[in-house]
Amino acid sequence: MPISATKTCRSIRHNAGFSLIELLVVVSIAGVLLGVIILGFTGADREQDLRGIVERMTVRIEMARQYSLQRNREWGIYIDQQGYRFAEFNPDTGEWVDQTYKPFLANENLDQIFLNVNTEGFDPALLGASEKSLPQIILFSSGEVTPFSWTIEPDWDSAAWIIRSDGLSAATAERKG
Repeated sequence: MPISATKTCRSIRHNAGFSLIELLVVVSIAGVLLGVIILGFTGADREQDLRGIVERMTVRIEMARQYSLQRNREWGIYIDQQGYRFAEFNPDTGEWVDQTYKPFLANENLDQIFLNVNTEGFDPALLGASEKSLPQIILFSSGEVTPFSWTIEPDWDSAAWIIRSDGLSAATAERKG
């Protein structure tokens, strides 16, 4: 009997500590978690916010395009340094009416972001309107869109995003590289 009792005590004593491999695994996991937390505090959250803003802009453009087709009315997007807004053309009054309901009420924080839009082959004078009265991007009831390239550039050291459409295909967003 005393021999088996001794073996039991030895095996209990042998299993009481941690092995080197177990300690290395725990230290590695803690290091990865610490790295993720540090990345979150050093700008990755701003990049994620920027990407979300760009994706929401792109989706809103396509939704406005669908509304334009469904309602058989022209829609437009006004873009300036304060932000962007959607408007629908009212043919009865001849005015652009801002859309102030979700999802077209853009309420993003664009404080550290610069917006610049370039339209290709569009002259407001051909429509008998001044540049200030027309939106920069027009979504026609036929499904066509003013060909555009919309640059969204952060004021921190990061690549800009570009939302573009050739006028017929859906708007796409990509990182400027």
